[in-house]
Amino acid sequence: MKFDVNRVLDGVSDSLVVRDTVDLTFVRYHGLSPFTTPVSLTAQALVQDGVVTLDCVYSYRLELVCDRCLTPFTKEGSLRSSHVVVRELSGPDNGEFVVAPDGIVQLQELATNDIIPELPSKVLCREACKGLCPVCGCNRNETDCGSSVKTTDPRLEVLNKFFEN
Repeated sequence: MKFDVNRVLDGVSDSLVVRDTVDLTFVRYHGLSPFTTPVSLTAQALVQDGVVTLDCVYSYRLELVCDRCLTPFTKEGSLRSSHVVVRELSGPDNGEFVVAPDGIVQLQELATNDIIPELPSKVLCREACKGLCPVCGCNRNETDCGSSVKTTDPRLEVLNKFFEN
């Protein structure tokens, strides 16, 4: 989707708003495609003191798999971001500005650049997830298998013998 912000950049209008959806099903995250439904987007371009800002609000649903217990789950998310829109830069582009020489902002590219870095690096179905039993493989959130796992780092095994005396 393209958002034409020329009217705001040229000073013809103080504000423009667009509401649409962005397809991010092509995104691969932890080997899966977490975006199974389109991302809802509200983008508002407005001028204040001669500076054009683009405020975006994203709402999305992620279909994920827990890193500890391997249970599939759904997580709702939302994100707000703000960018300064310019037609050209005189210096290097360090990612602080949205450069739109023709006054057109690519919302799919913007959404991808805003949302993907905000996704969690560790995916958990809940904060207190107990994970899988390393002995029998059962989901410890659902059942207590009774397996006792007492492992010692082999490098420290000698210390156990020292404290036995």
